[in-house]
Amino acid sequence: MRIMFVLNVAQPGGGAENHTFHLANTLASQGHLCTIVSLKEEPGTPFRSDVISVSTCDGNKLYNIGTMRKVSRLIRTQRPDIVVAVNQRPLLFGLISQRLAPSGAKLVSIFHSSYLFRLKDRVLNTLYKPLFARADALIYVSQNQRRLWEERGYRSDHATVIHNGIDLSRFSPRSTQQWRDQTRSAMGFGPLDYVIGMCARFRPEKNHHQLVDAIRMLRSRGIPAKAVLVGSGATQRDVEEYTKSRGLAEHVVFAGLQEDVRPYVSAFDVGVLCSLGETLPLAPLEMMALGIPVVISNVGGAAEIVRHGETGFLFPVGDTDDFVDSLATLFDPEKRKAFGIAATRFVATNFAADRMVEGYKEVFQDLLGRQ
Repeated sequence: MRIMFVLNVAQPGGGAENHTFHLANTLASQGHLCTIVSLKEEPGTPFRSDVISVSTCDGNKLYNIGTMRKVSRLIRTQRPDIVVAVNQRPLLFGLISQRLAPSGAKLVSIFHSSYLFRLKDRVLNTLYKPLFARADALIYVSQNQRRLWEERGYRSDHATVIHNGIDLSRFSPRSTQQWRDQTRSAMGFGPLDYVIGMCARFRPEKNHHQLVDAIRMLRSRGIPAKAVLVGSGATQRDVEEYTKSRGLAEHVVFAGLQEDVRPYVSAFDVGVLCSLGETLPLAPLEMMALGIPVVISNVGGAAEIVRHGETGFLFPVGDTDDFVDSLATLFDPEKRKAFGIAATRFVATNFAADRMVEGYKEVFQDLLGRQ
């Protein structure tokens, strides 16, 4: 198969971007011809691969005719069998560029978003709504996400759900054993410190402030809690100032954006996500695959990836008391160990990347079989 993936930005860091790169890289390593097209060019390190090519456009505006023409030229020259648009804006560009080419390529939309936090997003999605029916296949990444969008009237005759998957050859408890002591020592943690970690871009909806509040509350209970925040983004400075204002600067480590999060996650006793909105986040699955129990807000597909009271805990969005109670429960090392073992098994059984890739291959091959 010849498959072209169209993304807003082809850089590592975001869940949708990492998911797309892994899917394209795996399919290419199996002999399929895969390319990635990035609509926007932003500072930072782009994806690197020995088996796929990445083309970057300059579509920094919503409607950029030059970018649409460039994508259509790429479609004409590369002649993909399938164009895969990742989220709404790439679906718009992919659809128009496909018509400009013109091309008989099948159009697939992989949809990673769920929540519309900004007025701008709500307005734009009324424009994107008719596009859903134009896609030859619409793929959601969680059952709850599909239900949410269908309740909003976003329907397709060719919709399905394929859960995100984790590369178990990279994310396994062996990694934790390899890096844990070294990383904790490098960050100044002692053997008795209770290290709570979060891997997320610094954006308002990720709600980093709640973890800072939780550290303060845990320490007031006599629990030697520390936090590690892995990532970067627009709200990082604000979270740093908030941490200082609460007198917690020595107890919170800002680890920055990391291309490989495994050494840092290996230092965690518990992984968390305090998001106000998610779809099916990869970070908790990666933590669980490494043998780290998680405590995450019950949004989007959270209940599809965490077995409450067995592999981790779910807490109501914004409920810091419930969040802290769950973290206090996992302060018990034996309980953490049992939860971590259960988490690893659960991910291996239900969220292996190989299983995910096979799901996409079935959809793509079925589309081409309809021709």
